[in-house]
Amino acid sequence: MSLMSPTLPIGGFSYSQGIEKAVEDRWIVDMDTSYQWLRGQLYCGVAYTDLPILRMLYDACDCGNKDGALRWSKILLACRETSELRQEEVNRGRALTKVIEGLEDSITDGWENIINTNYLSGLALIGTYWKIPISELLLGYSWSWLENQVSAVVKIIPLGQTQGQQLLHKLLELVPDIIKQSMLLEEFDIGRSQPALAIASSLHETQYTRIFRS
Repeated sequence: MSLMSPTLPIGGFSYSQGIEKAVEDRWIVDMDTSYQWLRGQLYCGVAYTDLPILRMLYDACDCGNKDGALRWSKILLACRETSELRQEEVNRGRALTKVIEGLEDSITDGWENIINTNYLSGLALIGTYWKIPISELLLGYSWSWLENQVSAVVKIIPLGQTQGQQLLHKLLELVPDIIKQSMLLEEFDIGRSQPALAIASSLHETQYTRIFRS
């Protein structure tokens, strides 16, 4: 679980992934609308993009298949539909690479040009090296993603801390189904457009007042 810890210095809590703009435009106003927004991101984004690509990267890293890992890294970046989302992926990838090098320096040799471009490839590489089962890695990633997003809505709306925990608990109940769904996808099923997220994220890039990175 140390890979998913909020204390890991990769900047996860620095990004709202469009939530800040969605709140400003009142697409998200309370716990119910926060739930609907994040539920949609889970089922349309995490289940169809993040988790299956993490699985593909895990398989590639486990086999030492750098070409396969590079291919899925490029697909992942192509699925990040705005400059802001792509930059977040790259920044978190570089930050995780530094963490990995501090823990297990030798395993990054020859992989730098891949894991420096996105967060998921570094997570897959260290996951295979530490022999973390893919099911646990998918669960940990889902939990970490949700915690970051719930933290964002708690700060921005704002919600009370108790409401935040209630929201997190309610969303975590969806995770087993999300993981099951992601495991059933074939390669040609992976990747799904999220218009609302893309619009919110692109508008956030030029939002006048913001507390989250762009």
